[in-house]
Amino acid sequence: MQVRVLGCGTIAGRTGRNCSGYLIDEQILLDCGPGIWSALYSAEQPLKQINHILLSHFHVDHISDLIPFLWERWVFEDERESLLSIYGPVGLNSWFEKMIIPHHDWIKDLAISLHELGNKKTEVGLYTVETRSTGHTTNSICLKLSDPRDKSLFYSGDSGWNENLIELAAKCDLAIIDSANSSENKTEDHLTPELAARIASSAGAKRLMLTHLYPEVWDTDPAEEAARHFNGEILLARDRLVVFF
Repeated sequence: MQVRVLGCGTIAGRTGRNCSGYLIDEQILLDCGPGIWSALYSAEQPLKQINHILLSHFHVDHISDLIPFLWERWVFEDERESLLSIYGPVGLNSWFEKMIIPHHDWIKDLAISLHELGNKKTEVGLYTVETRSTGHTTNSICLKLSDPRDKSLFYSGDSGWNENLIELAAKCDLAIIDSANSSENKTEDHLTPELAARIASSAGAKRLMLTHLYPEVWDTDPAEEAARHFNGEILLARDRLVVFF
């Protein structure tokens, strides 16, 4: 499995990083926040090759570049008939209908299939996807993707401490976990590097990637803090980082 970090930042743009977005095996887009559309171009990634998008929740820093992505498929007529499957939390259908109101004339020309993900396994192309609620919003989810070789990726989305993350991340090869807050500024809706490490350790994850850091966390040493609680390899997410496993 290959994971390309397209964006690991937050809406607090002082870090100069794109917001949330990850490309899995050049086929599946995981979240699509501000900067992700242009990041795909920088990576020379053909958008027509991406026919599956997974959304963790509907906050702007995770979904705003979905419209540019759809617009490009519409502009290039040969892509309009290529089915794009969009997966997300319960409420996806209602959210999408509201989102397209200013754009509906052209979006309705596209072949789009919407899939609301509950607490069950779903087949996404050659991959199996499982989800659990995170509590960050009323319908936010974390996800686990498993490929045909039984390699697995866990993505927390945005979350505070939640046992669902430990359950779903169990024995995963790579856990990408929200580490937005510093230990001095904990909140209930985001994790810290320490809490991310404790989740990865409890889940028995092989590797941990800290992501979605606010500027105050970049001013500390988040990897060192996480290493006190997790013995596996720790990666600090950065835009354009590519990880193989």
